[in-house]
Amino acid sequence: MYLLRITERFLAALLSSTQSLARKLERSEDESIRDSERFWTDSENGDLKTIMHWRGHGPFSDDLWLGLGRQNFLLFEQAAAWAGIARPLDRIVEWGCGGGMNAVPFARAAAEYCGVDVNSESLRETARQVESEHGGNFISIKIDAGNPEAVSAQIPGHCDLFLSTFVFELLPSPAYGLRVMRIAYDLLRPGGMAIVQIRYHTGPAAVAISRRRYAANWVRRTTFAIDEFWGECSSIGFTPLFVKLMPVLPELDEEHYAYFAMMK
Repeated sequence: MYLLRITERFLAALLSSTQSLARKLERSEDESIRDSERFWTDSENGDLKTIMHWRGHGPFSDDLWLGLGRQNFLLFEQAAAWAGIARPLDRIVEWGCGGGMNAVPFARAAAEYCGVDVNSESLRETARQVESEHGGNFISIKIDAGNPEAVSAQIPGHCDLFLSTFVFELLPSPAYGLRVMRIAYDLLRPGGMAIVQIRYHTGPAAVAISRRRYAANWVRRTTFAIDEFWGECSSIGFTPLFVKLMPVLPELDEEHYAYFAMMK
C-alpha cells in the first residue's frame, strides 16, 4: 500500500510537471508568433524591404530579382509536366509574397493569383509589380500571424497551386510551418500541387533558436531534416513527388535549400 501511494504521488507530480511544461511551450510559441508579426510589420525597419525581396532594394537588381522568380517558375513547369497539370491554372495561392518576385512570372499562368502576407505594404507592392508587368489578376490577402487558418475565408474556392519560397525558414517554429502545410492541404483542390522551399539541416536541429526572441534570431529560424519534412507532409495527406536540393544558392550567398513538389 505504501509503495502504491508513493507511485501515485510520483505519477501525479510527473503529470503536473508535464502539463506545466506544455503550458510554457504553448506560451513560448504564442510569443514567437506575436514577435514575428511585429518584426515583419515594423515600418521603421529600414532593412525590411531588402529582407522581403523587394525589387531594386539591397542586392535585388532587376536581373537578380527577375532571375530568381524565373528559376522558381521553371521548377514549377518541370513539376507540372511530370504530374500532368495543365495550364492555365484557375487559382494560385502564394504564402508570403514579399515584393512580388514569384508573383510576376507565376501570375501569367493563372486566372487568379492570391498573395498572402502579414505586411500590407508588401501586398501593395506585389499588386503594383503584377499590374505593371501584365495586368490585374492579383488578389491581396492580409493575414494575422496568430490566426493563419482564417485565410480560407478570404479565398473564394480551392487553388490549383500552393507556392511558398524563402518563407518557411523565417516562420516562428517548425510546428508553425507544419500548421501552414495543413492550411495548404485544405486550400488545394484534389490533384492540386504544392511547391514549398525549406531550409534543411544535416545535423541536430537548433532547438534553442526557437526559445530566443524572434527579432534576435529570425534568420534560419525554422529548419527541417529533409526526410522529416517529407514524412510530415505525407502524414498530412500529401503525396511528395520529388525534392530538389540546392546546397548552395550563390546568388544570395545562402545554403541548404530544398524545394519540395507534392500533390494532394
